[in-house]
Amino acid sequence: MRCISAQSIASFRWRLGALVTLVVLAFAWLGAEPIRADTYTVREGDTLWDISERFDVRIAVLLTLNADLDPQTIQVGQTILLPDNVATGSHGAVTPTDTYIVEPGDTLSDIAEWHGIALATLLGLNPYLEDSTIFVGQELRVPSAGGTPSVTASTTTASSNTSTTSSDSSDSDSDFSRDTEVALTSSTWSTTLYEVQSGDTLYGIADTYGVTFVTLQAHNPGLTAETTIHPGDHLIIPIVGSDAPALDPDEAGSVLTGIYVIRSGDTAYLIAERYGITLQELQSLNPLQNLNQIIIRERLNTPWTGTFDPAPPGSVTALEARHRVHIVQPGESFRSIAELYGLELADLRQLNPRRISDRVVIGERLYLPGAIDPPVVAHDVTLWEGDTLQYAAAKLGVTPHTLLANHGWLDPNQWIETGTTWRLPLREGLLITVLPGDTLESIADRHGVSIGAIMADPAHGVEDPNAIVIGQEIILPLARPNFIWPAEGVLTDPFGLCRNWDCSYRHRGLDIALDHSLPIVAAADGFVSFVGGDPSSGLGWYIEIDHGNGWVTAYGHLSDFAVQQGIFVRQGETIGYNGNTGLSTGPHLHLEVRHHDWYIDPLIFLP
Repeated sequence: MRCISAQSIASFRWRLGALVTLVVLAFAWLGAEPIRADTYTVREGDTLWDISERFDVRIAVLLTLNADLDPQTIQVGQTILLPDNVATGSHGAVTPTDTYIVEPGDTLSDIAEWHGIALATLLGLNPYLEDSTIFVGQELRVPSAGGTPSVTASTTTASSNTSTTSSDSSDSDSDFSRDTEVALTSSTWSTTLYEVQSGDTLYGIADTYGVTFVTLQAHNPGLTAETTIHPGDHLIIPIVGSDAPALDPDEAGSVLTGIYVIRSGDTAYLIAERYGITLQELQSLNPLQNLNQIIIRERLNTPWTGTFDPAPPGSVTALEARHRVHIVQPGESFRSIAELYGLELADLRQLNPRRISDRVVIGERLYLPGAIDPPVVAHDVTLWEGDTLQYAAAKLGVTPHTLLANHGWLDPNQWIETGTTWRLPLREGLLITVLPGDTLESIADRHGVSIGAIMADPAHGVEDPNAIVIGQEIILPLARPNFIWPAEGVLTDPFGLCRNWDCSYRHRGLDIALDHSLPIVAAADGFVSFVGGDPSSGLGWYIEIDHGNGWVTAYGHLSDFAVQQGIFVRQGETIGYNGNTGLSTGPHLHLEVRHHDWYIDPLIFLP
């Protein structure tokens, strides 16, 4: 007969006891239905991002549950664990739960360990939880100790009337004094002071304000289910995030965290550097995230910077559509904004998926249903009278540069036929169409312009550098001076007017009739490159100003000069006086605008 040692018996009893305890707890938690782990078998064409989107589970959660999972090389037929959804009731189980209030320094792993459950079970009990995105004061569902539900407004209202009924007496030994000073446990809550009324119960008050009794306790230390409250007592009532008034931006930094969407080329070090924090601080904000293995389009918690998407200007990929937005105003709440537009809270949350709470900040932008049409920056123009390219461009209302830039197959000396139609920008420049995958930054780099130059004028078609839309047209500006009228008068001969019978000689400027000797001013800053001429021929006395980058203006038929060659003049500075010199039929100013070898209609540029 084999002898069994006392140590073996003790070990056996311990293991048997632990096993029985686990079985009892499991059955108590799940209504006698055992926990079932959910799995998914990878199919052809799947990516980890697709699986994450399909099951509404963040990639960080999948990596947490599947320690050996390589996000870049998942295989067809591979089994992936998903968060356990039995505890959420999707299989019909009724799970007794308590409410746990997140404390400073908490992580999901710690909370799961303290309650003796797997992380998967905790995620299943809280299906809308954003893995590591928890904040102080947040409520989490956890299994109830011994299978007994916690006391909450939703489960105890019916029974609360017997245990915490308000009394009209003003007992000086009351457990809860109306003069008690209470310290708040979390800055993530907005609060209001409530004066107890006759007939109130603690659970009724909690139910009225849509919070649990546990949350009410957290804001009123010493409060218990047996506490007697009296009319005139005061309670600090936490306001749930959706009802909390908008935070001042100066306060938001101590209340909220932000979210950063990982982009191509990012590293954890670069992201931390962008926010002015250390890698250790970034890790503390993302305790479940492996910062050595970040994934494009995954999200990281970051310090609050005043925006939920602090992407550098021009770095966001073109959108399918641009949503309407609401700018949060003082006194508004997430709920009041939803009601303003006839939306459910869930609808507004879905339209703003990057948010981590319902707290809003004054000046913040919330997306709304419906799309904003991109600005119209181009039109189709028909040439009703054929001409050479230089003068056809003027008839179409653009410079030769713009016509050539937007229709590169044209020859500079080409004849443009009558009746032809051209797609042209409303302002000078190159018209481009946004393609899938484009960012404003990539467009600017591709064409050698700066984002600042594009954003300098709303007429270029970009109102938000991070909200360009696939298929929208944008004007990449032509670098040119901003000209002003050099004089006020009556327009007589236009640009391009034929000066002889076969139109081989054309009017290369714009004539402005005005009184003799009136001052003429510089149309833009520049250096005076010529002063002189022949008073009996051509432009008579005239001045030329070089504005840089090939741009020159000329002012003809002057009676006198106010500047000398070689000096720098400012826009609006008097340079000469109107006259009738040269080939002229009366006092007028002949104004020319030239760019390199092209004569350009001044009306295209003048305001």
